[in-house]
This record gives sequence, C-alpha cells and structure tokens, in this order.
Amino acid sequence: MYRISPLSKRPAAPSLLLTGAAAGLVAGGVAGQVDRWLDRFVSAEQKRRDRRVRKAPAHVLAGPYFARKLLGKKLSKTGERRARMVFNVAYGLVWGTIYGQLRTRVPRLSRWAGLPFAVPFFFACDGTMAPLLGVSPRLRKIPWQPNVKELGNHIAWTAAAEMVHRAVTRAAAHRRQPRRLFAF
Repeated sequence: MYRISPLSKRPAAPSLLLTGAAAGLVAGGVAGQVDRWLDRFVSAEQKRRDRRVRKAPAHVLAGPYFARKLLGKKLSKTGERRARMVFNVAYGLVWGTIYGQLRTRVPRLSRWAGLPFAVPFFFACDGTMAPLLGVSPRLRKIPWQPNVKELGNHIAWTAAAEMVHRAVTRAAAHRRQPRRLFAF
C-alpha cells in the first residue's frame, strides 16, 4: 500500500492518506471495544457524578449535537444513531489522516505505540474542542474516573492506528524484497 519514493524514502501521498484513513476507521472500532471494557472500572458513584454534569461522553453526544445544529430540528432515536455513526466514521477518517501525516513528519509521535500523540490528542479533543464546541463541559467538571477512561480510549485509538501503519509498512517492505528460488 505504501509506495516509497526513491528520493525521499517516504510513502507516496495517496498511499499515506488511504492508510491514515483506514487506520482511523480500524482505531475507532478498537476504541469502541476498549470503551465498553473500561466502563466496567468506573464506579457507580463516578457515573452518577458524571451524569450530573453531562448527558453522555463527548464522542456519544457529538454526532447528534452537530446533526441537530445542521438540520435545525430534533432527531428521532434512529436519526441519533445514524448521526452518531456518521460522526464516528468522519472522526476516524479525519483523525486517522491527521495522525498518518503527523507520524510521518514527526516520527517520535509513533514511539511507544503512539503514546506521545495519544495524550495531547485527548487534551485536544476532550479538553479543548468538545468544550469550545459546546458538546461537553471542561475536563475539571467531569469526574476523574470518566476522564481516565476517555484518556484510555484515546491511547487505545492511537495504538490501534499505529499498529495499522506499522503493518502496512511491513507489508510494503515485504513486497519490495526480491524473491529467492531457493532458501538455504
């Protein structure tokens, strides 16, 4: 999937964009599973406190929130599910592409399964963008366990995206190796 330019030794742009988009979609699926698993570790009291400051986590509210703003009307339950799905796909495509571009330009971001990207990614999404857009309150208003769970989701998302990038890079390197007739 990656075509390597002989001059730059970097993947060609279309391959990088496609890999980034695919990595974001895969990472979204992984993060969803991790979210459900981590939810078991959030106490009932922390969940009650969380519901006092917001209806649900930002990634659950964002799709219906933006759809209501764009359409100018209330959504049905089916409409909310569709809006959530569209938002999750768009989120995966956009952030997957952003991560793919950044990890190529700043290779240190891909170390430790992308951890140097994951933590600022959490603060950018949940700490800055969600409150500024009115999707969620500021991090200080949200109880600590749900915040740690969301940080874990971002770490899982980035690790999954990084693993996709590494797998594609290995597959491309394997395809470029000359074939031997006999292996001794």
